[in-house]
Amino acid sequence: MIQDTLPEQMPIETPSDTTASQIIHSVLETTRDVWNFEIFTLNDTPIHIREIMVSLLVLVLGYMVARKISSHVGNRILPKMRIDKGPALVIESVLFYAMLTVVVMLAMQIANIPLTALAFFGGAIALGVGFGSQNVINNFISGVILLIERPIRIGDMVTVNGQTGTIASIGARATKIHSYMGSTFIVPNSIILENSVTNWFMPANEIKCTLGVGVAYGSDTSKVRELLTKAMNEQEILTVSNDNQIMFVDFGDSSLNFEIHCWMHPKNTLERHLFESNLRFRIDELFREHDIQIPFPQRDLHIKSGLAPQK
Repeated sequence: MIQDTLPEQMPIETPSDTTASQIIHSVLETTRDVWNFEIFTLNDTPIHIREIMVSLLVLVLGYMVARKISSHVGNRILPKMRIDKGPALVIESVLFYAMLTVVVMLAMQIANIPLTALAFFGGAIALGVGFGSQNVINNFISGVILLIERPIRIGDMVTVNGQTGTIASIGARATKIHSYMGSTFIVPNSIILENSVTNWFMPANEIKCTLGVGVAYGSDTSKVRELLTKAMNEQEILTVSNDNQIMFVDFGDSSLNFEIHCWMHPKNTLERHLFESNLRFRIDELFREHDIQIPFPQRDLHIKSGLAPQK
């Protein structure tokens, strides 16, 4: 018995399928050629685009990882070891730049760039550092000194060039200070290190407050001292000290002048102003309750006629 065999049906390629396949093949060939394209040769070592792209990817990822690890060490690990903020910031910065240096060297190895090639650019780099980067290096070294010696600390209230604010951060180049008006002014670290800076929170978080008030002549001075002492002691951020005194300072032209000398421990400039404002409110309230007057300046005006007497 003879069985008829039918030939297998061959797939028929349409022109559109052939065109798409050719386009894909052409794109892949072009991508491969670009990926393997030689950019230049360094010390008889060819440098291709693939090495450059991979090294750039390593740089980006390495920078992100170095920043993440150093930040985790500075914010989580070092505080658990009871290391202060100043030294902790120094350790965090050194750790970050150390890891970043390793990442850069690894990227250079991936790109087939020998480390000895840097010697070729040594003169140019030294010249650039000496002239163009002088301020940057000066501010960086000043920042490290500030973090180690700690003449100012994060959270301190300072006065720099006539501006008062709270230290928000001490960076590698500059220090950020939050002012009472809500703005942030940035001061280069070298300015802080080389100029006079008033730190209101050193050696302790205490500030001396001097507030003057005058009462009318004839007032009971003992009662005035008692009321001023009461108003002073009622303030929440007052520091208990033997230096907190009420002083009778002068017999003024129209008033008996007193001064309150006391210590307080504000957290920022706002609390300092609120302390003085609340103290004045309380003094005015107590004086009204006990009929003690705060006089306004008085002047006697003498009018002399310039007309000659008539005969």
